[in-house]
Amino acid sequence: MERMLSALMAQTRKLDALFILIHPRDTETADLLKNILGSAIPYTLIYKDQSGPIAAMLKTLHLMSCDVVAFTHDDAAPRPDWLARIESLFACMPEMAGVGGRDLPVSSNFENTPYCDVMGRVTWYGKIYANHHLPCSSARKVDSLSGVNAAYRHDILMATGLNQRLQWQQDTVWFWELALGMALKKQGFKQWYDPDMVVEHFPGKLFSDQKDGYWSASTRKRAQNETYILLKYLSMFGRFACMVYVLMVGSRDSYGLLQVMRYLPREGNLAFRKILDALRGRYNGMQTWMFPDNPIPHQMIKE
Repeated sequence: MERMLSALMAQTRKLDALFILIHPRDTETADLLKNILGSAIPYTLIYKDQSGPIAAMLKTLHLMSCDVVAFTHDDAAPRPDWLARIESLFACMPEMAGVGGRDLPVSSNFENTPYCDVMGRVTWYGKIYANHHLPCSSARKVDSLSGVNAAYRHDILMATGLNQRLQWQQDTVWFWELALGMALKKQGFKQWYDPDMVVEHFPGKLFSDQKDGYWSASTRKRAQNETYILLKYLSMFGRFACMVYVLMVGSRDSYGLLQVMRYLPREGNLAFRKILDALRGRYNGMQTWMFPDNPIPHQMIKE
């Protein structure tokens, strides 16, 4: 947090206001803000309660009076030209609802990594290409941005909202940026990715990763959110192809049959446990999509 605040203080384009979402048990951030920011930047603390992070983010958006909302994380450090680039991109491209840039993990070595030209995209059959951390040859339109490095027009963000049917756990809401990006795309809005708009990322351990070993709830909720979003925004044929793809192939986070075969020699019975959790999450995601009027199930803070 101290590194992130120092990076924001060093911006060539100064912040107008800062809003920070914190956990109710956080007793240190308020003192840190006072010591580092003082009165240089007006700031507001928003406490996340039992309603979850999305509800806290929506509450924050209603408190804002601004043209543009920029998002980053406490384990990140935007480069000094970050806000200036955001302001310039929105000024030059008024048709863009959102702009974002590279989420650069400082612990990784990308010197010999070839340029990636597929990022922030969702295929017609639901394969998600994030890749916001990889080197890219040029700026481009995308379907979604990284929540560590993204900015949106406040009026469009307020009108679109954030999806409150997404499952969350502690401080984590998997795929909220994807849900927002797909909602904007469906409305005809455009989003822009600029690889020169860099936020250096020092990935910290999330509250949801604190438990030793494998945590079933994380796999289930990740798969549920992914499935729900894809079914909500893909075409009818795309939904069918998506279900075939995720069940037969899957991903490193939500196993399909091929992923089980890939990781079985290394993980043993844990691979079967992971695919069962993924399948349960897929089923819950289908239920969330099929019955949008059903009440959102209560989510436990600790599982």
